[in-house]
Amino acid sequence: MAYYVGDIPAEDLVIEPARAGEPIDLAPFDALDTEVVLRTFDGEIVPSDFLVTFEDEQTVVLEWPNDASVLNEAGLHTLTITLVGPDHRERLAPVYLVVQDDASGWHTLDSARAEWSDAEALSDLRLWRVLEMARQQIDEHAPKLAAGARVPANYKDGQLMQARNLLNAATVDPSGAEGEDTFQLRPYPLDWMVKQIIRPKRGVPVVG
Repeated sequence: MAYYVGDIPAEDLVIEPARAGEPIDLAPFDALDTEVVLRTFDGEIVPSDFLVTFEDEQTVVLEWPNDASVLNEAGLHTLTITLVGPDHRERLAPVYLVVQDDASGWHTLDSARAEWSDAEALSDLRLWRVLEMARQQIDEHAPKLAAGARVPANYKDGQLMQARNLLNAATVDPSGAEGEDTFQLRPYPLDWMVKQIIRPKRGVPVVG
């Protein structure tokens, strides 16, 4: 799931807990005692007060806090839900939320998908990982910008080209299994085309 910095989503988060592919029965747990923790990419806890309800004893519904946004920092956020009951306590698999910042000048998930058709098939988490690694590599090799300067268009173009290279170099489970754990993203060196885009070589003057 992806949002933008400052969003206060109107649509609830609906989660169907499962373990080993089988639904988790929520009957032993109490919605009022359920613990919800939102963390930034750096692991900092974001103060938040989600309203939790259960539906059909198999679905957890989280209503976003509506008095102020809790999505104030760009990056990958992790939502951790722990089911609590009188005699049981069970932590669910984390839910990943991508918080985008289109003011940064770098690609967002939306802008990448608008220019790169293959990105449509990627989950928000996979696409964020590819774009983030590409951004870090471009940022490391491109000429340094002045403090506060907006990212130029050629850096953004280089980021998307490198993201394609990273995706092509990524390995997926040969059995064809799908899932975040089968997607192995590894650093891939910038090729000559990407380097030329982010650091164009000037022509050599010819003396007549």
